[in-house]
Amino acid sequence: MKKIIVLIVLLVFLNFSCTGNGTQNPPKECTCDESTWIYPEDAKCLEKVVAKLTCNECGKVLETKEEAKPHNKVVEEKEATCSEKGYYIDYCTNCDYRFQLDFDATGNHQLQYEIVRNATDDHYGIKQQKCTTCDLSGEYIRYVNNGYSDHGKLSVVGPDLVDANGEKFQLIGLSTHGLQWFGKYVNYNSLDALHNEYGINVLRLALTTAEGGYCEADEAERERLYQIVAEGIRICTALDMYVIVDWHMVGAEDPNDKNPLYYKNEALEFFGRITKEFKDYNNVLYEIMNEPNGATTWDHCRAYANAVIPVIRENTDAIVLVGNPNWTSNLNAVMQNPLTGYTNIMYTYHFYAADHSQTYQVSNAYDKGFPVFISEHGGMHSDGDGDINIANIENWYRILDARNISYVAWNLSNSKCSSSILQHNTPSLVDFSDAVLTEWGVWYKEWVRKRFDFPGQEK
Repeated sequence: MKKIIVLIVLLVFLNFSCTGNGTQNPPKECTCDESTWIYPEDAKCLEKVVAKLTCNECGKVLETKEEAKPHNKVVEEKEATCSEKGYYIDYCTNCDYRFQLDFDATGNHQLQYEIVRNATDDHYGIKQQKCTTCDLSGEYIRYVNNGYSDHGKLSVVGPDLVDANGEKFQLIGLSTHGLQWFGKYVNYNSLDALHNEYGINVLRLALTTAEGGYCEADEAERERLYQIVAEGIRICTALDMYVIVDWHMVGAEDPNDKNPLYYKNEALEFFGRITKEFKDYNNVLYEIMNEPNGATTWDHCRAYANAVIPVIRENTDAIVLVGNPNWTSNLNAVMQNPLTGYTNIMYTYHFYAADHSQTYQVSNAYDKGFPVFISEHGGMHSDGDGDINIANIENWYRILDARNISYVAWNLSNSKCSSSILQHNTPSLVDFSDAVLTEWGVWYKEWVRKRFDFPGQEK
């Protein structure tokens, strides 16, 4: 009897525990919020079968349809780099489906120089161009301490060009030909190759005023030429070089252009704009008149300079190079009545060693305290053609180097004239090896490299 009573009590307790209040809770109904299409396990990809939309929780079949079983695709991809191919692949894990696209290496190497040996004032340095994203390495290149990063902003003290440390300094370089014809060389790769091969530390940008140049051009062409000059400044800055902005008036075809006053208004506009845009670039020099000639007098040149220099000085105290009559070969007139009231002024002189060549005029002006800058010269005739007078050009350089007088050679182009450093119609814009250079191009390169003490290209 006691066993029966205990059993009844236990059953009552269990029933109460299950219901809480003595009543049974109904089972919770599935909402079937998440479901998946299920295909027969033996179905093949793209084969029509009956697929069932099945609840992930309770397994209830919610819908059926007949369709092809899709691929179970996996995607793998790799972006192409400068030296390695890229690809896009998708494939199915259930069958032999595979799709692949291959991409060629871009070839767009991210190049920068690594210094192998630092240059000092006593010996050249060595640098090597390498890609930052692959193992590409270029040739070993010699370089010297002749750039802006080593010498800083230049100024004029007495007859001398001096660097930021007050030491006498010499710019040696090349001038472009007229930018309306040969502006194609004003690009980073060309000027980088030129800089490395020649070792020059200054480039002169010859903005021709007439002969289809800046002052005769329509608005669109004028803007194009301005932007070539602007880009040239930026590139030379990136290459640690100094740069001369040359208002290249000469009057070869436009007789009015023999006198700088004829295009004075255009010059005021140009130099006002360019000096404002590049006022913070301390590696720029401004040459305000290339070669006044004909009946032009020093009084004309002086009046023009007194109009243009104040416009430049509104934005910068950079060095201003001032030309003079007779194709900038009359320093005697300058010495009789020099400009006054300005600092950082130098007077230019041009010579061509094969026909007109008055070294005394330059040495005399310098020795009397006048700062002279040879902003254009050549070893041939003054028309830019003919044979090179080696003996006379070497004599000139001895005189200039002894005084640290700077000089810029004419010209960077592949024109027919012997003054071009590249042989006529040489197609490459980046090859400045001896094989494609003219006699003048080879000779001047050897001279400059010797002057800056790096005669070879080997390590």
